[in-house]
Amino acid sequence: MSSIETNRRVQKLRSVRRGNYFYRLLLIPLLFGIIYLGIKIALPIIKQEKMEPKTAKAELTTSVQEPKQMTDIPNPYQAKYRERVNEIIRDSVNDENIIESTVKEWKPNITKQIEPHIVRYSYKSQDFYEMEEAVSKATSLTKEDFSVWHLGKGYDLQSIKVYIATNDLSYKYVVYLHWVEKEGWLPILVQEVKALKY
Repeated sequence: MSSIETNRRVQKLRSVRRGNYFYRLLLIPLLFGIIYLGIKIALPIIKQEKMEPKTAKAELTTSVQEPKQMTDIPNPYQAKYRERVNEIIRDSVNDENIIESTVKEWKPNITKQIEPHIVRYSYKSQDFYEMEEAVSKATSLTKEDFSVWHLGKGYDLQSIKVYIATNDLSYKYVVYLHWVEKEGWLPILVQEVKALKY
């Protein structure tokens, strides 16, 4: 019986050694992998490099510029309202709330409304939807990027001032729109402001 018992002990010892050998084979690559990753992570820290994702950083420049008056703009729509826009800009030159006034060659937003046009201030109206479209084109923002804070009367019955702010409130604008008969809302002036004062 003693030879059978020693045989069993030997077999048990051999199976334990085989198991240990198998675990050693798995453990050695695992240890090398951990060491390799540790070096990859620690090396930039040792070199005092920050491990931050590379992102574009926009710099906010808040230099107050003298508003520019409209000059030779060939757009017939803008030419028609040139005096009115120049008057608005002249009146706002000393206003410290205005950061910048912008005039571009905008065209009227296509309308689905019929004439005679009546300005509708309701946020559920087709008129409001088209005002948002015109503001979006004038400011180069998508409608999801800004919120309308206030609609104010403009210089006549067919013009309005739209007070908007980006969703993160970093930019605020007053957009002047004029209704062009049978064509739609035309942006005539965009003013970037420090605060929305209506």
